Amino acid sequence: MELSFEGHVAVVTGASTGIGRATAIALASEGVHVVGASRRPPDHDVAGISHLEVDLSQPEAPAAMIDHAVGLHGRLDILVNNAATGRLSIGVLDAGADVWSDALNLNLLAAVRATQAAIPHLLERGGVVVNVTSVNARVPSPQGSAYSASKAALLNFGKSVAVEYAGQGIRVVTVSPGLTATPMWLGSDGIASQISALGEGVPAAIAEATAAATPLGRFLTPEEIASCICFVTSPLASAVTGAEFVVDGGLTQTM
Repeated sequence: MELSFEGHVAVVTGASTGIGRATAIALASEGVHVVGASRRPPDHDVAGISHLEVDLSQPEAPAAMIDHAVGLHGRLDILVNNAATGRLSIGVLDAGADVWSDALNLNLLAAVRATQAAIPHLLERGGVVVNVTSVNARVPSPQGSAYSASKAALLNFGKSVAVEYAGQGIRVVTVSPGLTATPMWLGSDGIASQISALGEGVPAAIAEATAAATPLGRFLTPEEIASCICFVTSPLASAVTGAEFVVDGGLTQTM
């Protein structure tokens, strides 16, 4: 399927690994000029992707990121707010101020700041903002109250911006992944390891049991999430705004 991305420029945050990396590669393979922003560089270069090392938890960093991309390529068409962090705790009383501050600052405020900086450029030709949230925005975890709350707030923010700018050529779409094989889940300090540290088993067994309990019986791949992001950012999805695409392999069951 031809996605008609000719000449488009995208910024993808959290682009060194996981969903962000897969999204950057997928967009680049469609001819998009991609600026991948992250705290650490990816493990190898890919044609069509330039890397910007940036800590988006710093208040001025999101706007500087957008300025960098526009200065490099002369335009901006797509912003994918994907960078995120999350720490588990035994319960809400054990989630300290730093856990809440980190989650809200990176998962919500960095995306808000990046979107605010991107809007003037997206208004020039029309464009798309994709906010990557999580099924935890609607299915909150007692062990991840700050993460869940920050993702729910990002979902709400995206819908607000979508309504405000629908008539001005800017689309805003939410993609909410389920259990995905990323470093956030499977890394050395990922969720499986954090659960293990709470005394609930070894990381590999925790990951295996968690995946087996889902309808598909497996982790989703970052590439499966990236495919959805590619479609909703393309001109083929020109009528899609304010929507949430839940890509979770049937984990969230609704009517």
